[in-house]
Amino acid sequence: MKKRLILILGVMVLLPMAVLIGFGVVVARQEKERAQTRYEQILSGRLADINSGIAKLVQARERELLQALALTSHSPEAIRAQVRTQRLLRQLFVIGPSGDLIHPKEGGILTEEERAFLERTASLWKDGESFWKPAETNSKSPSKGKRGRRSNNVRLTQSYGWHTWFWGEGLRLIFWVRQEDGHIIGAEVERAAMMADIVGQLPVADSSRTPLPEGRIVLVDAQTRPLYQWGAYSPAKQAQSVVAQHLPNPFCAWTLQYFVPSGSIADGLGRSAIFNIISGLTVLCIALVAMAIYFYREHSRDMHEASRRVSFVNQVSHELKTPLTNIRMYAELLEKRIPDDDTRTHSYVGILVSETQRLTRLITNVLTFASHRRGKLRLHTQPAHIAAVVDAVIASFNPAFEAMGIAVSVEGSADRCVALDVDALEQILGNLINNVEKYATNATALHVRMQQDVDTTTITVSDDGGGIPDAQSETIFTPFVRLSNKLTDGVSGTGIGLSIARQLACLHGGNLILVSTESGATFELTLNTPELKP
Repeated sequence: MKKRLILILGVMVLLPMAVLIGFGVVVARQEKERAQTRYEQILSGRLADINSGIAKLVQARERELLQALALTSHSPEAIRAQVRTQRLLRQLFVIGPSGDLIHPKEGGILTEEERAFLERTASLWKDGESFWKPAETNSKSPSKGKRGRRSNNVRLTQSYGWHTWFWGEGLRLIFWVRQEDGHIIGAEVERAAMMADIVGQLPVADSSRTPLPEGRIVLVDAQTRPLYQWGAYSPAKQAQSVVAQHLPNPFCAWTLQYFVPSGSIADGLGRSAIFNIISGLTVLCIALVAMAIYFYREHSRDMHEASRRVSFVNQVSHELKTPLTNIRMYAELLEKRIPDDDTRTHSYVGILVSETQRLTRLITNVLTFASHRRGKLRLHTQPAHIAAVVDAVIASFNPAFEAMGIAVSVEGSADRCVALDVDALEQILGNLINNVEKYATNATALHVRMQQDVDTTTITVSDDGGGIPDAQSETIFTPFVRLSNKLTDGVSGTGIGLSIARQLACLHGGNLILVSTESGATFELTLNTPELKP
């Protein structure tokens, strides 16, 4: 029983623990992922702040370029003078309404800077290149779009913009403006000046944001070459950035990359979450183990107390058995010596004998049940005749049945000498017949039938009383189960008689069952009774 209890408690503890641990692993993994996501959002927010500063810088430089180009005429002398006075302008150019490059123009009188400009931008003037052309939308009615001008059949939606291309050292920048007369005037922007302005914006100080670990932000070009970087942390050569963002137009080819060391805040947040989850699971597991230990100790204490009570009942039953046997023996002797004409004394002594017999059966049942519970119930076979045992048991109940008006009949024979535990058979039959006496109060007949085969004896005990429902045909053989436990029934009993009877039948290699009948109750007892040769 203890092993079974330990197994059940082990399953009750280990199964929830396994479920909790599995759930904890999933939750810890998800919490770590959420912590990493939150951390990346913080880093991305810092890069977004930097990008926001760069975007404002680009807008300011756009306004400067728009103002400078608005004051520029189309003459070469004015263009060259404008280039010399503006730090952002490396070279100016003019495109006619038809798309032809007006200045500087191949074959004309050019400076060295203008010839170098034409060489750098040679790919831009090929057929099909139209970076200065606005987006067009066909329209039947004249309209005016944002930064556009009116047209009878075309809506111009762009009047200035940026264009980038790669040449030599890397990224090159052009800013152009469409004038009212259809001319395009543009400028190659001095990249070094723009780069200096951008670097002047780095890093962005923002004390309102959550403090970040020591890291490094690197500005890289399209070939992932570092252009500028800051931060105390030096990442490994093959390290991957945690987050990255492209710069705003026209520096979309450049990227801000954020590197942080391993063991950063994200890992700390993940470890903290995992620690909290593991701590919670540990507390739950300890609580489950403590509950299991508590239940085991309480069960052991209850079982020990029950064992003590059973032991006490056994001791009392044993102590009662000897004086009760003496009382019964002397009562039977006294009954035989009373004169036949003394009916009153015969009646008194008969009641005394009947009650001592009933008490003997009760004590025997208790002792047998206790032996069965301890696994010490054994048979003590001896040569015997079953018919004689049946007659003796019925004879002990005759006075009670005569008083109740129940007629007893015996049919069949079982006269062969067989190996049998007489006391066990007497106990089985006594319990079956005693149930008729207690429960079949409206019965008028008790019928016992015996049939003996080669190695098997069948005894059927039936009455014509109220009977037993078929649904209770197995329940009645369960210890301490009675069809009615109401005190008003006026019937006493322990509910162990049929359980003991079946167990003794099984020890004899047979069985005891309730046979379904239309009226009354019929019990069928089978015993393995090999015949003994004289």
